[in-house]
Amino acid sequence: MKIAIFSDWHLGLNFGTDLEMDSFVQLSEAFMQIKEENVDFIITCGDLFDKTMPTHEVYYEAISVLNNVDIENKINLKSRQERKLKIPMIGIIGNHEFRGKDFKSTVELLEVMNFLRVVHADSVTIEKEEEKVNVFGLSGVPDRFAKDILDKWNPTPKEGYNILLLHQSFKEYLPFESEEMLSLSNLPKGFDIIANGHLHWKVIEPLDEKTRFIMSGSTVSTQNKKIESDTEKGFFILDTKTNNLDFHAIKNTRKVFYKDLDLKLTTPEKTIEIITLEIEKLIEKKEDKKPLLRIRLKGELLKGYFLKSINLKEIEDKYKDYFYISFSNKIQEQKLKESVEKLKSIEQNKGNLFEISKSIFFEQISQTNISKDFDYQRFFDILYNGDLSKAKEFILDKK
Repeated sequence: MKIAIFSDWHLGLNFGTDLEMDSFVQLSEAFMQIKEENVDFIITCGDLFDKTMPTHEVYYEAISVLNNVDIENKINLKSRQERKLKIPMIGIIGNHEFRGKDFKSTVELLEVMNFLRVVHADSVTIEKEEEKVNVFGLSGVPDRFAKDILDKWNPTPKEGYNILLLHQSFKEYLPFESEEMLSLSNLPKGFDIIANGHLHWKVIEPLDEKTRFIMSGSTVSTQNKKIESDTEKGFFILDTKTNNLDFHAIKNTRKVFYKDLDLKLTTPEKTIEIITLEIEKLIEKKEDKKPLLRIRLKGELLKGYFLKSINLKEIEDKYKDYFYISFSNKIQEQKLKESVEKLKSIEQNKGNLFEISKSIFFEQISQTNISKDFDYQRFFDILYNGDLSKAKEFILDKK
């Protein structure tokens, strides 16, 4: 059989902004491309919506997209309510839709509208001619419970081709490690494909001679991380007879650029100059849609310069016709860095907390525009004693 596998539509992402239709447009494009592949059915691995309880407007747009999908249900796939589906699609619930066992999720609402079949700690078998494909699914659960729930469920492959759907974090693909997260070594054996949602970039990883672990990533850019800018948005097409697995990029997606700028002992003026130069280089790359641009700044200003002098809003406004720009500013001031080091020294050397704190306070406040007649000593004593009301009165009296 021929199967399309994708995930993390995040419908409603950025709703109410210039980018509000991206999630719907790119999903619609993905479905049109999937139709051209003449698939037997579709798999989606959770987070179909960006919010647990989307607005009526978001839900309206989502239903409009799904109503326009023209992929025939040739295999007679049915919902759990035993109604033939409009789209031959199987899915699980992601963490963005999870509401607990006492409430219905948005994915389950789509099921009663006959758009997909939900599997949770369950499986469904698809038969076509002499072939059987078994699709097992476990909806997204909190990381701390994932291993225990997976072990307790203990999905066991059946006769035929076996696919397991998950929506979890994995230690191997995140920059931080947590003992609560699943590891690839925790996954059950004997499946042909284990398809995971939740993480938004493409992965194909053989676990052993039989099993491949895959992530199709999201259909829309969500966090503008470097890894998302390096990989295309798309879906997999799996042929169970040949075991062939191909990735197809979604056409006409909004481009994401990511710049990581490490600035060593710089000035605010030089920082602005470097950022501007990098942006100007990107303007030369013509795109059909205004791209997203994420700039991450790190480094340190020369002594005597301050972060407030770096006007990033001015850059955003200057290039607003070319990019949707966002910044992550991790540049440090030397004075601030020195203050942090002094505070670390307090803990390490058990110094005089009162005197060192006072020294740091005077050093920092002297760099502001406060009058030289301001009584630093009295103001510090009031603050140190925790009398915020009196400190406020003291400042007002000095105006």
